[in-house]
Amino acid sequence: MASEELARKLQSRLAATQEAEPRPEHEQSPVRPKPQEPDAACGDSSSELCAKLTRRLDINDGNAAPRPTRVFNPYTEFKEFSRKQIKDMEAMFKRCIKPNKGKRG
Repeated sequence: MASEELARKLQSRLAATQEAEPRPEHEQSPVRPKPQEPDAACGDSSSELCAKLTRRLDINDGNAAPRPTRVFNPYTEFKEFSRKQIKDMEAMFKRCIKPNKGKRG
């Protein structure tokens, strides 16, 4: 009963927001225009996130090719730790993960 009431309220709110915000014609098109690269000096995290999400959607739609991935190297990424410290942390991580590997929740 409560879920039906919640569903009705959500539907009415959705209808109200769709009426209040008319969609521009270019958003209704199935092919999105290429996103502008965010300005590096801007530092606006929301535009950076928007650009990344738009790129991910373009890749999923087949409009863009994925970029080659970089290999993660902990020794160059964390210069503040020695090789021995990083190896010790990796071993500790593997010990903590291994017992939970085969168990089901």
